[in-house]
Amino acid sequence: MTAEQFKTYWNTIYPDSYPIDYELKTIFNNRWFRIHSLPDSKRYAENDNEYKIILSRHNKLITDLFQSDDFFIVIGFYNYDLSSPLTIDYFNLDEFQKIETLVLHKIRPDEYQNDEVYYEIYMKHDKWESDKFNDLLTKIADGEIRAMFVSSTKNITVVPYDGGMDIILPNTKTRDDFKIKYKDWLSSREDGL
Repeated sequence: MTAEQFKTYWNTIYPDSYPIDYELKTIFNNRWFRIHSLPDSKRYAENDNEYKIILSRHNKLITDLFQSDDFFIVIGFYNYDLSSPLTIDYFNLDEFQKIETLVLHKIRPDEYQNDEVYYEIYMKHDKWESDKFNDLLTKIADGEIRAMFVSSTKNITVVPYDGGMDIILPNTKTRDDFKIKYKDWLSSREDGL
Protein backbone atom coordinates (compact mmCIF):
# COMPACT_ATOMS: atom_id res chain seq x y z
CA MET A 1 0.00 0.00 0.00
CA THR A 2 1.37 3.39 -0.95
CA ALA A 3 1.09 6.49 1.22
CA GLU A 4 -1.70 7.80 -1.02
CA GLN A 5 -3.57 4.50 -0.82
CA PHE A 6 -3.23 4.55 2.97
CA LYS A 7 -4.60 8.10 3.12
CA THR A 8 -7.54 7.09 0.93
CA TYR A 9 -8.17 4.06 3.14
CA TRP A 10 -7.94 6.19 6.29
CA ASN A 11 -10.31 8.86 4.97
CA THR A 12 -12.84 6.17 4.03
CA ILE A 13 -12.79 4.18 7.29
CA TYR A 14 -11.93 7.02 9.69
CA PRO A 15 -13.53 10.09 8.08
CA ASP A 16 -12.91 13.57 9.46
CA SER A 17 -9.83 12.44 11.35
CA TYR A 18 -6.08 12.09 11.01
CA PRO A 19 -3.93 9.11 12.02
CA ILE A 20 -3.09 10.75 15.34
CA ASP A 21 -3.35 8.00 17.95
CA TYR A 22 -4.64 9.92 20.97
CA GLU A 23 -7.50 11.62 19.07
CA LEU A 24 -9.26 8.50 17.85
CA LYS A 25 -11.00 7.47 21.08
CA THR A 26 -12.91 10.75 21.11
CA ILE A 27 -13.75 10.95 17.42
CA PHE A 28 -14.88 7.30 17.15
CA ASN A 29 -16.35 6.86 20.61
CA ASN A 30 -19.17 4.66 19.29
CA ARG A 31 -16.58 2.15 17.94
CA TRP A 32 -14.01 2.52 20.74
CA PHE A 33 -13.22 0.63 23.89
CA ARG A 34 -10.22 0.48 26.20
CA ILE A 35 -8.58 -2.27 28.16
CA HIS A 36 -6.16 -1.73 31.01
CA SER A 37 -2.83 -3.53 30.87
CA LEU A 38 -2.67 -4.48 34.55
CA PRO A 39 -5.21 -5.48 37.21
CA ASP A 40 -6.79 -2.69 39.26
CA SER A 41 -5.95 -0.22 36.46
CA LYS A 42 -2.33 -0.05 37.56
CA ARG A 43 -0.47 2.02 34.99
CA TYR A 44 3.16 0.85 35.00
CA ALA A 45 4.82 -2.51 35.56
CA GLU A 46 7.21 -2.75 38.51
CA ASN A 47 8.46 -6.30 38.06
CA ASP A 48 8.84 -9.11 35.52
CA ASN A 49 5.52 -10.69 36.45
CA GLU A 50 3.66 -7.47 35.70
CA TYR A 51 5.44 -7.14 32.34
CA LYS A 52 4.31 -10.70 31.57
CA ILE A 53 0.71 -9.71 32.34
CA ILE A 54 0.93 -6.67 30.04
CA LEU A 55 2.42 -8.64 27.17
CA SER A 56 -0.01 -11.52 27.67
CA ARG A 57 -3.03 -9.21 27.56
CA HIS A 58 -1.79 -7.20 24.59
CA ASN A 59 -0.76 -10.25 22.56
CA LYS A 60 -3.98 -12.12 23.33
CA LEU A 61 -6.26 -9.24 22.35
CA ILE A 62 -4.34 -8.16 19.24
CA THR A 63 -4.10 -11.78 18.08
CA ASP A 64 -7.84 -12.14 18.62
CA LEU A 65 -8.44 -8.98 16.57
CA PHE A 66 -5.89 -9.44 13.77
CA GLN A 67 -5.31 -13.22 13.78
CA SER A 68 -2.09 -13.54 11.76
CA ASP A 69 -3.09 -10.84 9.32
CA ASP A 70 -1.06 -8.12 7.65
CA PHE A 71 -1.18 -4.77 9.35
CA PHE A 72 0.60 -1.42 9.49
CA ILE A 73 2.62 0.05 12.29
CA VAL A 74 1.81 3.76 12.18
CA ILE A 75 3.99 6.22 14.07
CA GLY A 76 3.78 9.98 14.42
CA PHE A 77 6.26 12.54 15.71
CA TYR A 78 6.17 16.22 16.49
CA ASN A 79 8.73 18.22 14.58
CA TYR A 80 9.61 21.90 14.94
CA ASP A 81 12.12 22.18 12.10
CA LEU A 82 11.42 20.49 8.77
CA SER A 83 14.85 21.49 7.46
CA SER A 84 16.53 19.03 9.86
CA PRO A 85 16.20 15.30 9.22
CA LEU A 86 13.99 13.55 11.72
CA THR A 87 15.78 10.91 13.78
CA ILE A 88 14.08 8.66 16.28
CA ASP A 89 16.00 6.50 18.75
CA TYR A 90 13.91 3.33 18.56
CA PHE A 91 12.60 3.37 14.98
CA ASN A 92 14.68 3.13 11.82
CA LEU A 93 12.71 5.50 9.60
CA ASP A 94 14.34 3.98 6.51
CA GLU A 95 12.06 0.98 7.10
CA PHE A 96 8.98 3.23 7.12
CA GLN A 97 7.12 5.06 4.40
CA LYS A 98 6.14 8.66 5.09
CA ILE A 99 2.40 9.21 4.87
CA GLU A 100 2.29 12.96 5.36
CA THR A 101 3.36 15.99 7.36
CA LEU A 102 0.50 17.79 9.11
CA VAL A 103 0.80 21.49 9.84
CA LEU A 104 -0.92 21.43 13.22
CA HIS A 105 -1.74 25.15 13.22
CA LYS A 106 -3.83 24.62 10.07
CA ILE A 107 -5.77 21.60 11.28
CA ARG A 108 -5.99 22.48 15.00
CA PRO A 109 -5.68 26.32 15.18
CA ASP A 110 -7.24 26.49 18.67
CA GLU A 111 -4.61 24.13 20.07
CA TYR A 112 -1.55 25.23 18.09
CA GLN A 113 -0.93 28.95 17.62
CA ASN A 114 2.63 28.41 16.39
CA ASP A 115 2.62 27.74 12.64
CA GLU A 116 5.90 25.83 12.86
CA VAL A 117 4.67 22.79 14.75
CA TYR A 118 4.38 19.72 12.53
CA TYR A 119 3.23 16.16 13.03
CA GLU A 120 4.99 13.70 10.74
CA ILE A 121 3.28 10.36 10.13
CA TYR A 122 4.98 7.17 8.92
CA MET A 123 3.84 3.61 8.30
CA LYS A 124 5.43 0.21 7.95
CA HIS A 125 3.80 -2.94 6.64
CA ASP A 126 4.17 -6.06 8.80
CA LYS A 127 2.45 -9.32 9.69
CA TRP A 128 1.03 -9.90 13.14
CA GLU A 129 2.50 -12.76 15.14
CA SER A 130 1.98 -13.18 18.86
CA ASP A 131 5.09 -12.19 20.86
CA LYS A 132 6.90 -10.84 17.76
CA PHE A 133 6.38 -7.24 18.91
CA ASN A 134 7.06 -7.66 22.63
CA ASP A 135 9.97 -5.22 22.63
CA LEU A 136 7.83 -2.53 20.96
CA LEU A 137 4.87 -3.23 23.27
CA THR A 138 7.16 -3.03 26.33
CA LYS A 139 8.60 0.33 25.25
CA ILE A 140 5.07 1.63 24.70
CA ALA A 141 3.96 0.27 28.10
CA ASP A 142 6.87 2.13 29.70
CA GLY A 143 5.83 5.37 27.99
CA GLU A 144 9.05 5.59 25.97
CA ILE A 145 7.45 5.59 22.51
CA ARG A 146 4.05 5.60 20.80
CA ALA A 147 2.71 3.61 17.86
CA MET A 148 -0.56 2.29 16.59
CA PHE A 149 -1.41 -0.88 14.72
CA VAL A 150 -3.82 -0.65 11.79
CA SER A 151 -5.44 -3.61 10.04
CA SER A 152 -6.75 -2.34 6.72
CA THR A 153 -8.38 -5.70 5.92
CA LYS A 154 -10.34 -5.83 9.18
CA ASN A 155 -10.76 -2.05 9.64
CA ILE A 156 -9.38 -2.19 13.17
CA THR A 157 -6.98 0.21 14.83
CA VAL A 158 -5.20 -0.67 18.07
CA VAL A 159 -3.46 2.06 20.06
CA PRO A 160 -1.35 0.67 22.90
CA TYR A 161 -0.28 3.25 25.46
CA ASP A 162 1.33 3.33 28.89
CA GLY A 163 -1.51 1.83 30.88
CA GLY A 164 -3.60 -0.02 28.33
CA MET A 165 -4.88 -0.19 24.78
CA ASP A 166 -7.50 1.77 22.89
CA ILE A 167 -9.26 -0.23 20.20
CA ILE A 168 -11.32 1.20 17.34
CA LEU A 169 -13.47 -1.48 15.71
CA PRO A 170 -15.51 -1.39 12.49
CA ASN A 171 -18.86 -0.83 14.20
CA THR A 172 -20.64 -0.58 17.54
CA LYS A 173 -21.87 -4.18 17.58
CA THR A 174 -18.37 -5.59 17.13
CA ARG A 175 -17.12 -3.22 19.81
CA ASP A 176 -19.84 -4.36 22.21
CA ASP A 177 -19.04 -8.03 21.55
CA PHE A 178 -15.35 -7.47 22.35
CA LYS A 179 -16.21 -5.44 25.46
CA ILE A 180 -18.17 -8.42 26.76
CA LYS A 181 -15.39 -10.85 25.87
CA TYR A 182 -12.74 -8.73 27.64
CA LYS A 183 -14.93 -7.32 30.41
CA ASP A 184 -12.43 -8.27 33.12
CA TRP A 185 -9.83 -5.96 31.57
CA LEU A 186 -12.06 -2.90 31.19
CA SER A 187 -11.92 0.19 33.32
CA SER A 188 -14.45 0.44 36.12
CA ARG A 189 -15.04 4.09 35.20
CA GLU A 190 -18.34 4.95 33.55
CA ASP A 191 -16.60 6.75 30.65
CA GLY A 192 -14.41 3.71 29.94
CA LEU A 193 -11.13 5.57 30.45
